[in-house]
Amino acid sequence: MSPQASSSMRSVGSPELTVRHCSHEFEAPSGGVFSARRRQPVLSDVSFTVPAGTLTALLGPSGCGKSTLLRALAGLLVPSRGEAQVADRELIGNPGGVAYHPQQDSLLPWLRVIDNAMLGAEVSSVRGTSSETKSAVRDRAMGLLDRFGLGGLHHAWPDELSGGMRQRVALLRTFLMPQPALALDEPFGALDAITRRKLQHWLLEIIANEQRPTLLVTHDIDEALLLADQILVFSGRPGSIIHVEDRPAAELRKLERVSGADRAASMRLLAALGVSH
Repeated sequence: MSPQASSSMRSVGSPELTVRHCSHEFEAPSGGVFSARRRQPVLSDVSFTVPAGTLTALLGPSGCGKSTLLRALAGLLVPSRGEAQVADRELIGNPGGVAYHPQQDSLLPWLRVIDNAMLGAEVSSVRGTSSETKSAVRDRAMGLLDRFGLGGLHHAWPDELSGGMRQRVALLRTFLMPQPALALDEPFGALDAITRRKLQHWLLEIIANEQRPTLLVTHDIDEALLLADQILVFSGRPGSIIHVEDRPAAELRKLERVSGADRAASMRLLAALGVSH
């Protein structure tokens, strides 16, 4: 299979997310004051497309540039080379183009749960990228609290929450943001198994209903097999796409999870990652 991701996915009609020839290098510590600065490559010529209404999972060893790529798409760093667009908007060096969920929850301790959840959508409104009123955002947030396992906690402070609860607030904040694409960096990593499974299935519904192209960084092969329409396996640093696993429609993926029919795909992913089984 080609090492670059295919763009012949199922959904059409809404903006797609495209990444073209993205590479990045960090400055590595030099040997002394007068030593030349060394460059440490972390990403190497990464290109792919995420059509609307689909999820693409990024799978690979730690340090291979997956999170770096999401930060670049969020406009938080400028890669050494490459470009990315969604809905005709250039993402590189242009913060606010995607709804970005970092690994850390980054909740503000002086805001209650409901206000932390609304923060991203409110910032988008202030910047003029959304016309939604504060009361409309609040209504949407309150309507989703139960689904995120946060019912009755809207008035709580972040330091009153468990780590998993904090992560759910951060995830809710991301989904309330109006940007046309989602970039999720291990959003379920801090959740217990039951809550994780519930939110995984909810995520499948949201992607289908909202038609936003979604990128998901995960280290969990089973999670990738369930959630992703396409799985991109990255090599070790500098990360490049070494395998593309196209997956069936969401309903069939759910059935495969129950029956164990996704085992062959799991074996292919393990082989691509260089893991013996």
